[in-house]
Amino acid sequence: MLLALSPFPEEIEQGYLGRVMRINGFRSLAELSDFITELYQVERLTQGRSWFDMLCKVANMSSEQFAQRHTTLPLKRGITSYFPEIVHGAADRPTLTRQAHNRKYAAAFFCEQCAQADIVFHGMSYWRREHQTPGQLWCSKHGCALSSTAEPDAMLSSPAKLIDQSCLIPLAAIQEAQANPFVERYLELVAAMYERIAPLDVGKIAPVLRDQAKRHGFHAYAGPVRSALLSDRICEIFPHSWLERVFPSLLDKKKGEVLHQVDGALYMRKSSSSTVAYLLVLATLFETADEAINTLQAAQSGALVPEVLLRQVRYALPADDALVEAYIRAQGDVSNIVQMWEIPKRCIQKRLLELGLPNLAADPGQAVLPKAGLQAFYLSKRSYQESLMLSGMDSRQFDGLLRWVIPP
Repeated sequence: MLLALSPFPEEIEQGYLGRVMRINGFRSLAELSDFITELYQVERLTQGRSWFDMLCKVANMSSEQFAQRHTTLPLKRGITSYFPEIVHGAADRPTLTRQAHNRKYAAAFFCEQCAQADIVFHGMSYWRREHQTPGQLWCSKHGCALSSTAEPDAMLSSPAKLIDQSCLIPLAAIQEAQANPFVERYLELVAAMYERIAPLDVGKIAPVLRDQAKRHGFHAYAGPVRSALLSDRICEIFPHSWLERVFPSLLDKKKGEVLHQVDGALYMRKSSSSTVAYLLVLATLFETADEAINTLQAAQSGALVPEVLLRQVRYALPADDALVEAYIRAQGDVSNIVQMWEIPKRCIQKRLLELGLPNLAADPGQAVLPKAGLQAFYLSKRSYQESLMLSGMDSRQFDGLLRWVIPP
């Protein structure tokens, strides 16, 4: 028999695996794998879901429940372009869940006070998901510094047994981070990601970030840099000792140099950066975490349409004959033409230009030339070539103008 343990609240997957192995007296993961494979008649460990599937069986939980409560997948996949409509841990998409258990931790983090309290309350200590979150340097419950250990497969042991082999995160780094409002906002956004059952779609989120960045005066396009970079701003407002642990490539770049992992979050719609990068961007662009989350949710649901997408809406234009007739009545002034229809000026002007009809009132300096050409041709009876030269237009545009304009 296998003693099937229920996972503790927020117990992370690797820690749960180690606890199952220890409680059942197995000396290695290989022994545990063989036993579970035979007991539950599941496939042997292969490159894929492997331990994740087995642990769902042991915990008697659906893959969705286990992924959402006991893995970092809701954070790692919080904002994505890869099947964003699929919930975290979906059983029919095992490759998406592979990320949840294949993560290799360079270090494992725990709170000594939590470990001691767990022994009193549960009879054993366990590893919490929150403590493995990038940027979480202290325990949110006790407010004290987290301990870290670089022991290989540390989570297969209990945190309490590793206290003597661990080291505390420096207090100065923690105090600097705790006093920083942007770090606080970032961690609130992390908590919001953990609460979601499905990711946010990059295609719907990036335009919102782009609009918000433009309002703040940041460079929001791919191409030559003509304004302040968001990556530079992040380096200015977040503590460097904290960024070094969370996103070290920000500190490696030179000021004024584009970091596509961060700056690209404003314009990449088909490929996503890491969720951590998006959360740093959100914490910088919005005043509060609630404002950021509410804005993203509105964009995700379609309740909010970003300005950049509104400009792409296609309008049903009037027939060309109606446009030309309006053009003649308005004497070529597009501002007067657009009042006849609820259509953006740019749309009408674009179609008129395609018909060879320029806006004769757009700019007095520019309007004079086309008018002069028409007057020379129709009123002064000058030659086509002379009128063309006076118009300042190319022959295609001038021909279109002559075809549609009725002589006064």
